[in-house]
Parts: sequence; C-alpha cells; structure tokens
Amino acid sequence: MRDYALNRAIFEDRIGNRSLFSRLFHNWKARKEVSQLTEFDDFMLADIGVRRDDLEWAAKLPITTDPGKALEDRSVLRERHQARRRPGWGAY
Repeated sequence: MRDYALNRAIFEDRIGNRSLFSRLFHNWKARKEVSQLTEFDDFMLADIGVRRDDLEWAAKLPITTDPGKALEDRSVLRERHQARRRPGWGAY
C-alpha cells in the first residue's frame, strides 16, 4: 500500500506541474485508453474491478477530469464499501 501511495503521489506531482493544455491532452489520451476497455467482456472487466456501467460513467466525465484516475477511485471505493458489508469484517 505504501508503494501505491508513493507512486500515486509521484504521478500527481507530474500532472500538477503540467500546463492546462498538457493536462487536457493527458486526459484525452486516458479517455481513449478507457474507451478501449469497452471491448473487454464482463468477466475480464470484473477481473480488473470495473463494471460496464463504470466505463459508461467515465466516458461522460468532462475533459478536465482524468477518466482513468476517476475510474480507479470509483472501483477502490466500491471495494471498500463491499468489504465493510461482508460478515466478519473487522473481527480481527
């Protein structure tokens, strides 16, 4: 988890120092990459923790938002929510 947080901070730092045009271009490329996920079947999407409706949601985000990061954040929040609802969560 620490490595993930460190890598995320480095990525955010790189994005934060970019010009508006660079960020928009990055988000446009990320949108193309996310749209390629629609070619995956539902089982493959489930393996990476994404649902088809998540992809539709990400496609509707404004160009000022990175759809890859937003999709990742959404799937992490869903996993946390599901973990809390499982019986025996926090019993340790």
